[in-house]
Amino acid sequence: MDSRFWWQILLIFAMASTRALSQSTDARGFLTIDCGMEPGSSYVDPFTNISYVSDAGFIDTGVNHNTFVAYVGEFWTPGLNTLRAFPNGTRNCYTIRSPAVARGSKYLLRAWFFYGNYDGRLGQQLSFDLHLGVNYWAGVDVLNAESSNWRETITMATAGYMNTGKGTPFISEIDLRPLKDSLYPAANEWRSLLLGNRYPDDPIDRVWDLLNSTPRKWNDVSTNSIVRNLPQDSFEVPSVVMQTAVTPINSSSLVIPWNPLPGYVNQFFLILHVSEILDLSGTNQSRQFNIYVNGLLWLPEIVIPPYLYSGFVYSLVPLPSFPTYNISLQALGNSTLPPILNAFELYMTMSNTSVPSDAGDVDAMTAIKERYQIQRNWMGDPCSPSAFVWDGINCTHNLSNSPRVTALSLSSSGLTGEITKSFASLSALQHLNLSYNNLTGPIPDDLANLSSLKLLDLTGNQLNGSVPLNLLEMSQNGSLTLSVSNSEIRYFMKCYFYKMGPVVIKMVGSGTEKKASKRLIDVTSKRYCIELTCGKGKDKDNSYSAPNFSRGILSRIP
Repeated sequence: MDSRFWWQILLIFAMASTRALSQSTDARGFLTIDCGMEPGSSYVDPFTNISYVSDAGFIDTGVNHNTFVAYVGEFWTPGLNTLRAFPNGTRNCYTIRSPAVARGSKYLLRAWFFYGNYDGRLGQQLSFDLHLGVNYWAGVDVLNAESSNWRETITMATAGYMNTGKGTPFISEIDLRPLKDSLYPAANEWRSLLLGNRYPDDPIDRVWDLLNSTPRKWNDVSTNSIVRNLPQDSFEVPSVVMQTAVTPINSSSLVIPWNPLPGYVNQFFLILHVSEILDLSGTNQSRQFNIYVNGLLWLPEIVIPPYLYSGFVYSLVPLPSFPTYNISLQALGNSTLPPILNAFELYMTMSNTSVPSDAGDVDAMTAIKERYQIQRNWMGDPCSPSAFVWDGINCTHNLSNSPRVTALSLSSSGLTGEITKSFASLSALQHLNLSYNNLTGPIPDDLANLSSLKLLDLTGNQLNGSVPLNLLEMSQNGSLTLSVSNSEIRYFMKCYFYKMGPVVIKMVGSGTEKKASKRLIDVTSKRYCIELTCGKGKDKDNSYSAPNFSRGILSRIP
């Protein structure tokens, strides 16, 4: 059984709790995505009655392909007939939002990969990595055109493909299955577990691989009787899986060996599923055994499989760390029957060394992306993993705090419309470059709330209105480099309240201060609003710098 497993393909998978009505599930809560299918398409698998939808609403990069005609129709899951390949970029991410996922809920997530010689380059080496959110999930190695691969995890939803340089990453199908919170108790918000019969035999659509018992010297046994789940069952293994089992041949010990794959976190969770399929009532026979890990007693309880009920043995504590493992089911001395094993699952802890970006920054960057329809590698988490931050941004990373967006450059990015206030939600932002776009309207006052802002470049847009006073003051005191040339900007349009006495107004522009205007205005009674409107001043080198004073309006405020 392959115990390795989207949730970010680097290929990256990300789950988010914001609303997206196009990402819907069927009545069971199943979401099954056929990657590479035409946008807007859907179908129902006649064998499983599972609905498939196109992946177009979950990702905005990649190229659709069909697998080679010789392989079409040969699969036990129809989603492998098509795939989405990612020839460009090092980061490509599927994002699954509500209502498909709910924050804090538990899910089984599975990604399928079937090469099928879609590009006619049979024999090439293909290797790429998977991330779930910000953390490494697993590697995918494609050895031939015929074999399908899948990676599976049990995880909780919180707040892409990574090209490793060996061929073009691709993906064929993504399955999302909701789980009861009581199932798989070792999986929680801090720990994701990595993992045939399928649905409808298994109501939550796990893939159960059939293990060949012949080379292991095991004896196959089975029953036609229904094997039921126990009350408060933590795993709900289907009857069809529990109706078959193995016992050792001429031995009192059943051994499961395995060697951990290199590069994985060495924390493993073993789940053994056992059921007595022989009616031992009224006989002198008994079946009792202990479980050992590399010769060490794993759990102190003696295992007595329940008759025609799905029993299970597991621990919330990972197995002891060893370079290799031998799991032994050892019959007790007074047991007349050898150990029995109906099924087992082996999970490993997913790496959680990467820290997600600040939630406010994620929301702000997502809003900016959607507002301006930015087509970059802006998928998944903006700052994490640290080696694959979004294009055009810089982030701070440390061990104790979430990464923060400190610089954002969208110069010459074709932005249109007004400057969204979402930029002001990037509270750690120091540099913001929006130069040479087609932005219009006023400069948002909220930008002045960015206390760490050191550079604001709005050059080459079609802005109007006034520069917020606080930004001008930051520019005057040297804490902010402010550039707003080539826009119809009024540098002052503020009300200043004075009781009496002369007031000197100095016109302050952006860029080189080659020109400055001073006007002396006497205010001798009560309160007045001074509105100064400035035109653009052109220097000898045909560049714009500080504006010339154009007109002044002095009006009394009641």
